[in-house]
Amino acid sequence: MPKQIISTFSFDNVVNFISLKLASFEDLLNQYFSHNDNIKLLSFVMMAIGGILFLFWLAVVMAKYLGLAANEAAAAQAAQRKKEENIPEEPQSDDTPENSYFAEQETSDSDEISQQAVEELIRVELEKKMAAEKQKQPVKSAKNDNILDLDWKKGKLANLETLAEKADVSANLKYQQSKKQLSELLGLIIDMLGRNVDGLKIAQTIMYRNMNQNSEDDVLQTVDAVKDFIALCINKKFDKLVSKNKLPKVEEALYHLANGDTSYALALIETLMDNNIEAAAALPNGEKRNEIFAITSNYATIFGTLAAVSDVHLATGAFELAIELSPQNINAWSRAGDMYKLSDAESKAIWAYTNVLNLSDSDINERQTANANKMLSQYYYKQGDSLQAAKLYNSSRGYYDSIGINRNLDRQEIEIVQLIEDKQKEKLEDTIIAVLNNKKLAQYSFA
Repeated sequence: MPKQIISTFSFDNVVNFISLKLASFEDLLNQYFSHNDNIKLLSFVMMAIGGILFLFWLAVVMAKYLGLAANEAAAAQAAQRKKEENIPEEPQSDDTPENSYFAEQETSDSDEISQQAVEELIRVELEKKMAAEKQKQPVKSAKNDNILDLDWKKGKLANLETLAEKADVSANLKYQQSKKQLSELLGLIIDMLGRNVDGLKIAQTIMYRNMNQNSEDDVLQTVDAVKDFIALCINKKFDKLVSKNKLPKVEEALYHLANGDTSYALALIETLMDNNIEAAAALPNGEKRNEIFAITSNYATIFGTLAAVSDVHLATGAFELAIELSPQNINAWSRAGDMYKLSDAESKAIWAYTNVLNLSDSDINERQTANANKMLSQYYYKQGDSLQAAKLYNSSRGYYDSIGINRNLDRQEIEIVQLIEDKQKEKLEDTIIAVLNNKKLAQYSFA
């Protein structure tokens, strides 16, 4: 609008207009006063009057222009304040010919917009001051309203206790369970085997008590290794060795094993392995010799798994021996891969897990395949091959989900496990006697 006024009433246009009018007026005066000697004086007077009128008109136009400019500046400032305070802006009209009617009303509306902006700013400032005063007020007592008292001694303990009672019981019990190392859980494995508990249920219990410090395969292999050692004891595989080499008795070995000390059991297994290797070495190459080596390879795998509870280096040597005795021992390859991984020998671990997948039958060796897939998925993920990593991980996860090893124990199962652990050391001798007389444990599993 101001631009239109300035372009219409520019200085050049005004001067030309006045000049034309004065020229016409001068001609008119000349016609009437052509014979008047004072024509020059009259012309001078008229020009002076015209100049005064022109200046007066120009002053009126400038005053109007300055007033419009001031109104527009106030409106722009109010709009900026609204934007900063997140106040919705009033719709603005366009300066197009189609909106000429609204352009005529712009001057009168700008004053109202400016006033509304000022009122809105005052309202926002008042709200801020009220909020600040409210924050300064002290916290009210919990006895009078629903505000929780910040004093822990006087808080709403009754309400908190009610909420705790409604919480998941198994979750609370799980939280209260202390995390135990695998070596501390060997006694629980022996106790549960003596009670004829299923091996998978034992593994599930150990995973729960171990709180996933060890992998699923570590737990499954440890349960089977303890079971296999008990089977060797029941089948009297160590009887001749004990009388000959002054080794600990099987009852003594089981007692120490239940207390987390594997050395007595390892001594018995090592001596059995040495005797078998000496016997096989005395035989010519053939089926009988290979059979002894294969059996001894399984013994070495049991030795390695029990040793892995406390000595990774010793366990690695045992699994390498098992592979040397029987290169087709898939379980030994799987366990060797686990030891290499724990020792940060990644290239060796990949080599071992790859051999597991190449040698195994996915239907017969599901456990070893699942473990290799899980470990290789971690390797591929580090290499940036997320697709292959996800494929292998989902395959292994499917197996572990199918056997339920990662399922949480329910309330009744937790209570039973707690009772067993409470009486474990007190009844350990009776447990060992029961285990050695349990003929159901006489079969080897060899994972």
